[in-house]
Amino acid sequence: MKEIWKSLTDFFGSIISFLKKTLDFILPPRFWHWRTFLLLTIFLWLLSIIISELDSNKEEEIYFISSLSWLSLTIAVGWRTNQKPFVLGKLSFSPWIIGGLICFLLYENLETNIQYIAIVIWPVISICFAGMILVLNSYEAEKKVKIYQLSKSSFVILMLVSFLLSCWLKLHFMIQFMVKQYPTMAENDLSQSTFVYRLITPSINDYRGTKILNLMEQKLKNDLGNQRLGLSVPKMKLRLENIKNEATKEISVVKEDDLWKLQTPIVANQSGYQLELQLFWRGPTAKDESYYLNKSCKISEKVGQRSSGSNGQNEAVPIRVGDIKCGAVDKKIVKLESQQENIKKI
Repeated sequence: MKEIWKSLTDFFGSIISFLKKTLDFILPPRFWHWRTFLLLTIFLWLLSIIISELDSNKEEEIYFISSLSWLSLTIAVGWRTNQKPFVLGKLSFSPWIIGGLICFLLYENLETNIQYIAIVIWPVISICFAGMILVLNSYEAEKKVKIYQLSKSSFVILMLVSFLLSCWLKLHFMIQFMVKQYPTMAENDLSQSTFVYRLITPSINDYRGTKILNLMEQKLKNDLGNQRLGLSVPKMKLRLENIKNEATKEISVVKEDDLWKLQTPIVANQSGYQLELQLFWRGPTAKDESYYLNKSCKISEKVGQRSSGSNGQNEAVPIRVGDIKCGAVDKKIVKLESQQENIKKI
């Protein structure tokens, strides 16, 4: 019995000791302490959870309390990381951690199309906090002497590096936006570029124009494969332009779509059409030349059958429908000075 009592005493003693150490770690030794803001963070976080459980319609109140909780956590983490062992000599990562936490909160509350701004301004916000911490940590009593700390060469260099990093981040997102809206520009020869390095060389099947032509072929087969072949050349050209617009929208609409010019040289004969689907690229290129993507198609007649219910019997009646056969897409270079002449001839 004594052994059981001793075991229970030791067990509860260890729990009490653990709770005491936890309280000693959490409770601040004085009011103005980083642990005070950590406790405030936990309190606000629990409060937002309770409000959301009681009334989920109070979204504005929940958002406001959650934002205060995150700002309180930012102060606690920034305060703690500005002390040893998180400081290496005179180097402190606290300003960049604070800036990162603030930018994360900003990132979550911005529209999707401008969220990148929170990442771009991260170095600028961080260097602002670095200046504030430098002034607050200065042992000089006079305000002018404290502000003089910001004019030291080391801080000026750090500030310039931070602004340079923001510029590089902005350049990164600008290039990503251009590649997204003008994907064909990324298919050019970028070996001489100072900012862009290609990891994988794209094939012709990766070109946006190739995807448009292949989808046009598929739609053309679906459109004419079960219809009678009787369109005139002007009507066929108009129908091909509409098919190109449909294919472009189906892939996804981007700003470069206006830079693709469709040309459709057609030769009509007794058996059908000899058709060339040509997409001319009117946008910028890496060299003094442009190009167009070409797909050769042959539209001929084939005999199909339909049922007729004359005299109460189903009879097979022959009809002529379009039979479409297209080759692979090939790329042809066009000198810029001769491009307009070639298009006029077509």
